[in-house]
Amino acid sequence: MNFLRTQLIQRQSDLMKVRLDGQVWESQSILNVQAGRNIVFAQTETHNVSTLTVSAGTAGVLGWWGSFLDTTDQTVTTTTAAYAITLNTSDANNDGVSVVSGSQITVANAAVYRAGISVQFTNNDSQAYDAVVWVRKNGTDVPDSASKVTVPSTHGGKNGHLIMFVEVAQELAANDYLQFMWHAEGTSVKIETLPAGTTPVYPQIPSVIVTVNQL
Repeated sequence: MNFLRTQLIQRQSDLMKVRLDGQVWESQSILNVQAGRNIVFAQTETHNVSTLTVSAGTAGVLGWWGSFLDTTDQTVTTTTAAYAITLNTSDANNDGVSVVSGSQITVANAAVYRAGISVQFTNNDSQAYDAVVWVRKNGTDVPDSASKVTVPSTHGGKNGHLIMFVEVAQELAANDYLQFMWHAEGTSVKIETLPAGTTPVYPQIPSVIVTVNQL
């Protein structure tokens, strides 16, 4: 004989007890807790115990994620303006994260996300110049999210190259978006895609790589 009662978060103390055939039976609780993605809940009942078993689904426990890159060259036409870093390629297996309007990294589900960007800077001038990357959330600059590097000048007949990596964590609502912005103090600085190598063979170097993961 079970008495069922629904709790919103977790089982609380059972106040009602029933004496049946000389034995005290406590009331039972149906735990109304919703499992996350790829998490399985299984509840079993005895006359006085509710047991909740939590396990990973067949695909393991996965958060929402996205992987993106760009294979074009991105330049600044004026040193007094900010530019959105664009992305033209998405991983076919992305789940819950997409790029809208070329630069808006958009999440379909509310959560805390970590977003990281790797930028391949190139400078073809004999003068070194600074470049800055920062984050905008829904069109507004995120405070304290900027990072600055100095992109080397040409040397030994080669352009100056520098990889910059920036990572942030942000709490996002469904349909919120992030953009990585950039600025350079010289128009000779660009975000450049470099060709694959031949000796030895190695892959093409995208101008930008972005990864987004739910925390």
